[in-house]
Formats: sequence, structure tokens, C-alpha cells
Amino acid sequence: MKKYYLFFLTALIIQGNLLSQGCSDAGFCSLGILKNNRHSEAEKYSLSIGSAFGLGEQNTGILNSYIEFGVKQNDHLSYQLKLTSVYAGGFLGSVFNLGDAFGFINFTPERSGKDQISFLSGFKIPLSFANDKNSLGKPLPLDYQSSLGTFDLIEGINYIGNGKWEFNAGIQIPVINKNKNTFFPDEYSDRRVENFLPTNNFKRKGDALLRAGRYLFIEGTSIVLKPNILAIYHLGNDRFENRLGKNESIPGSAGLTLNAGLTASKRFKNNNQLEIITAAPFIVRDKRPDGLTRSIVINVQYSFSFK
Repeated sequence: MKKYYLFFLTALIIQGNLLSQGCSDAGFCSLGILKNNRHSEAEKYSLSIGSAFGLGEQNTGILNSYIEFGVKQNDHLSYQLKLTSVYAGGFLGSVFNLGDAFGFINFTPERSGKDQISFLSGFKIPLSFANDKNSLGKPLPLDYQSSLGTFDLIEGINYIGNGKWEFNAGIQIPVINKNKNTFFPDEYSDRRVENFLPTNNFKRKGDALLRAGRYLFIEGTSIVLKPNILAIYHLGNDRFENRLGKNESIPGSAGLTLNAGLTASKRFKNNNQLEIITAAPFIVRDKRPDGLTRSIVINVQYSFSFK
């Protein structure tokens, strides 16, 4: 058992000091079956509270908090609603706002031995529109914004093989863009702003997700570890509106991010659960104008389960 604890602590230390992009959009990688952790069979209702802290571009401190409510109708069908908010602070100022609302359905057919397949279908609705400004009234880059201002469709599938291996896939497609960001770096005199890309009326492409993980059950405990590899492919170059009012592509914003991740979860006797997630990439896109770059990232969630 000691080797599992050593593995867990070592992974946290290593990943905490690497550059992390995080997920494609707040919540996509951790919705329902897309973060299945083998502890999900609980009571009829669940309430989860979580928060992730990280450092973004130019040491922008970002605290992404959320609350999630779940209803398990039966062994095959469940529903979940997730609400997010973000606090961001850095040399350009600080801002807090609501993020996004996610609604989705999980469907699981009958098991086949130790194998199980599940499906997810849902949506994302923005609760803000990426137009927050600092105390001087100047537009802030997307690293400081709590939402990208898009209405998205989300579809996913999860497969557990032999009760030990997990494979899942998902896609998130923006269908309506309400992004109202007006940021241009040249509005600031501070040279550090040059590290942020212009995102005026930003238009973001979708993402495809693939992940493979392995459950490690620690004997004599209710702790489960899941090391995993997560690939996120950004499906095209993002765009913004330049000073002349024309849409301009951002070369290098399409492409692959490949992450090594680790989930640790513990279920208590009352069916409540504590979960810690950490991840770090070893392949990243050349340009990430959506402001999702992170370092020293750790996500902690506590879930209450009740009838």
C-alpha cells in the first residue's frame, strides 16, 4: 500500500511544477462519465462542491469554484447540473464573475460482466460573456474572464473494461457565440501584456477529447487512484475581430494537448466522497488565446450523498 501513496505524492509534486493547460473549457473534462471514478454509485441525490486553483499567463492567479447537483433516477439514468464561477487576479487587476451552467444526462445500459459502457449528452450555457474590465475600465484578456461566452453542445462516451481500465471520448462544439471581449494588448503600456493575444469578439473552435486510465484500488481502504492520459484536440484555429472589423485567424491555436493526469478519491462510510485531481501536459498547442493555460493546478471536490 505504501507504494501507492508514494506514487500519488510524487505525481502531485511533479505535476504541480509543470505548465498545465487544464481542460478545454471549465468543466468539459470533468462532467459526469467523463471523469468516472468507480465511486459514483451512491444514493439518489448528490451535491458536490469543488474548487481549482492555478496560475495562468504572467502569474495570473485563478480560482475556479463550482457546485454540482445530481439526481440518480435508476441504475441506468442520472441527471446533473453544474454551475461555475471564477476569481482572477494579476498585474492587470482582479475580477470575479459567474462562469457557465452545464446540464447533462448520463445513460448506462445493462452491464456485461465487469464491462460497462455509458453515454453522456448535455449543453453549456454562459452566465457571463467575457467582457469584464479592470478598475480603470480597460478590457481584460480571456485569462481573467470567467466564461468564453459560448453556448455549447457536449457529447461523450465512457467504457470500463474488466472493472479496471477506463476509456472515454467526448466532443464539445460551440453552436452560438456571444463572446463580447474587446481586448487588444496595445491598449496597455506594460510590456508584459504582449504575452496575451488579442481576443476582440473572440470566436472559439470546438474540442475533441480522448482519455485512457487505470484504476488502482488500495487494499484495506476505500481509496482509488486513477492515473490517466488525456488528449484534447482543438478542432481549428480560433479567430478574433481586428481593428478594421475583419475576422482574423490565430495561427497555431488549433492542435493537440496531451496531458498526464491523476485522480485520487476516497469514499466514506456515509457515502460522502473526497476527490483530488491533478494534471500536467507534455504536448501543448503553440497558441492558447482562450486563456486556459494553467500551472500549479490542483482541484479538490467534496461530494455529499443522500436519499
